Amino acid sequence: MAQVLVSNDKEPVGVVMVTLPIPDGDYSKTINDLREMGIGDVRMRDCYVDQITDAPPVLDCLEGQTVNIDELDFLFRSIDRYTDDELAEFQAVAAKREITDIENLINLSFCSERATVITNFDNLEIVGRRHYMTMQGGGCSTEEYAKLNGVGIARGLIASGEGTVTPYGVVYENGMQLEALYTGRSFPAYTNQVYMMELELAPVADGPEESPTFLVLPTPEERLERLVERAGYGSTSEVTIHSWNSELPEALNQAMYIPQEDLRMLNSLCEKVAEMSDEQRKALTAAVRYAQPQGVYQVNRVAEELEQFEFVPGISTPEEYGKFLIQKSEQYDPALEDFYDYEKYGQSRVESEEGQFLAGGYVRFMGSISMEELLMEPPSPGPEQGGMQMVGF
Repeated sequence: MAQVLVSNDKEPVGVVMVTLPIPDGDYSKTINDLREMGIGDVRMRDCYVDQITDAPPVLDCLEGQTVNIDELDFLFRSIDRYTDDELAEFQAVAAKREITDIENLINLSFCSERATVITNFDNLEIVGRRHYMTMQGGGCSTEEYAKLNGVGIARGLIASGEGTVTPYGVVYENGMQLEALYTGRSFPAYTNQVYMMELELAPVADGPEESPTFLVLPTPEERLERLVERAGYGSTSEVTIHSWNSELPEALNQAMYIPQEDLRMLNSLCEKVAEMSDEQRKALTAAVRYAQPQGVYQVNRVAEELEQFEFVPGISTPEEYGKFLIQKSEQYDPALEDFYDYEKYGQSRVESEEGQFLAGGYVRFMGSISMEELLMEPPSPGPEQGGMQMVGF
């Protein structure tokens, strides 16, 4: 992680040390610290970069510039996904083209892997193979790869005379184009982090640009609000979800109509699920199928009250359930195995508990409140309070 000292060059009142990429748990505090110095605006470039440490050397060019904190954070999150070779490509192209502004650095972070950089001439076989893979878009068949003459490919590349020497290696751009994926407002999509949902928001009607906004959930609520505001929406309640990709358990997806769900509730649900173990996610799936919630609010309630459900995985009949209960009890005696009526006992428990056998196991609700109370929707806010319901498309 890099460290950057930022300040308000209009009113020097101190500095804030920011870790980049900003850890999710530190995001709100970082924004609050900046606001106390009169900087950290959602869109304005108002953070003066006094010093950067532990960052890729090519980004030292940002020292002395005034940047937007979310642009800076996004740039570092974008390059955080790089391998060492990809970082060399990014730095070499930036150095060759003398790219120093943050907007083009962000755009470069999405296309620099199309370039080839030679940092070590001792093993031309590896150089040639990597160049071939780059020209093939990053992959080829195993058979094709095995037949490659890496040394010959590398020598042909060097002989082309198209290389440019940079402090980060000899770079060959291979016809790379710097696309304007980012134009100062909504950030491009990137997937270098584990996510529960990836959303594409529809462009704002009569907004300043036509490009969509991409959100990866879960994300700190403060960041969510700021990204939505950057896109031109007044608040999360005005958002229209155009498309999405969900890694949530399928039972949760089926219980919601995502385009009309509350964005902050979706984020909250994603945060809960992201923190669960595989066993807990299986239990949540069973609880949702049992409770039959409708909409993200009710699904959230089931997730919040998951301990009110008991899930026994791997059983599918009353007999198996009865055997599970009896054998885990303190009164179980293996010597009496032939005398236990597992099926009868299991059936009586299922009936008394109002449990259900579902794909993957048995689930029952044992809450201190009724299911109706657990799933009860909150009162709709009045006009003076403002609504949070999302607009569908």
